[in-house]
Amino acid sequence: MQTNRNKIGRNRATAMAAIGVAALSAGSVTLPSAASAATTGISGPLKIITWVNPPAVKALTTIDSEFMKKYPSVKVQLETAANDQAGYATLLSTSVDSGTADIVTDVNSIQPLPLHATRAELTSTELWAESNAYLPLNSYPWIHDFTKGALSLESYNGKIYGVLSGQYQRVVFYNKADFAKYHLSVPTTYNQFLTLLSTLKADHVTPLWLGAGGGAPFYTTDFITQPLMSAVWEPHVPGHNLTTDLQTGSVKWTNPDMVQVFKEEAAIGKYLEPGYAGVSWEGMPGAFAGNKAPMLLDGSWDLATVHTDNPKLQVGSFPLPGSNVAADNQPILQPDLNFEILRKAHNVPAALAWLKFFASKPIYEQYVDITGISPSETGGTYTSFAAGVLGKWLGKGIALDTIMPAPTPNLGFYDSTTEWGVLQESVIAGSKTPAEAAKLTQSSWKK
Repeated sequence: MQTNRNKIGRNRATAMAAIGVAALSAGSVTLPSAASAATTGISGPLKIITWVNPPAVKALTTIDSEFMKKYPSVKVQLETAANDQAGYATLLSTSVDSGTADIVTDVNSIQPLPLHATRAELTSTELWAESNAYLPLNSYPWIHDFTKGALSLESYNGKIYGVLSGQYQRVVFYNKADFAKYHLSVPTTYNQFLTLLSTLKADHVTPLWLGAGGGAPFYTTDFITQPLMSAVWEPHVPGHNLTTDLQTGSVKWTNPDMVQVFKEEAAIGKYLEPGYAGVSWEGMPGAFAGNKAPMLLDGSWDLATVHTDNPKLQVGSFPLPGSNVAADNQPILQPDLNFEILRKAHNVPAALAWLKFFASKPIYEQYVDITGISPSETGGTYTSFAAGVLGKWLGKGIALDTIMPAPTPNLGFYDSTTEWGVLQESVIAGSKTPAEAAKLTQSSWKK
């Protein structure tokens, strides 16, 4: 029941963040001296494809220019298309089938595959991994600069097929000036969070902002339900992986921990802005920047817009606290752009050189700072606005893919992105009790 990887949240992480790219851009980096083709053996055209994703395109354009300074006999061609079925989806499929690109990009992770999946249930990325359409990268030392978690998402049958460029993080963003004004401390537990919320409401302040209108009821799931499932339920299941256990049936949606999630969801929902279910998701960062609430439930992709709308705003962040065990409260990590080399690529040597160049610390740090994403490499120093806001949480958290399985074609009514989001709104509104919501979810579960 994860939000479709190309749904609104992804589009915001790309298109809307463009507004604040200038504020996030890093300066140029010092490169090694240019190497000639005679020295490197690298030459010819190198084609990379992606969709119209302004922060990433800006970063890739910069990196391509610097790569060509190091490898003057290589001409990098970055081709983009609109992020829709007729645009990039078609370009990607055609490129994979015909080998007309060397490096392709997408936001679909290879893992975790649905248990007992049929081909109809696999994403195109998963199908291409299963069909050996990508070049394995295990033997190249630079691939191991990325975290084990990042590599596991891009692996199939022990082969690493891609580079996860980074992840966005779902947390609570807060206005530091408001916290100082009302003498508030950053909460680390559920009880502390409820006390903070009630304190603000007693001062006639709307504590939390969330826009679930305009076709985004699943934002209630993304920013409240899933973080609470991660904090309240996942620590108590075998292997700490709800995705696997829900699919095997070793846990059920009627579990008391899930009922507790619904109870906490209802309690927290009382502190959202009035009519949040009809408030457009597109206005969320602007509302927070305009100080309509001291806290925003959102993903780090919107920080660029917040910063552009109000450059003076001092922003902090913390994981949504669902547990009274502070260590169980973690950000949710949402994978973003992947890079894969096609097995049919015309210029594999140049493609490998480009990925190695991308993975090098100064270049990768530059990519993270321009895009405002959280790093998937180990180590590094980052200076973006997002990095400052996330602070100690930068790059840390629980992988989204461990929390709940993605939808499949044989969905039950509530086993769908939209309807499950609407159910959460019913729990918050009080028209469904937590126990009723748990039973409804289990009754339509078809894994």
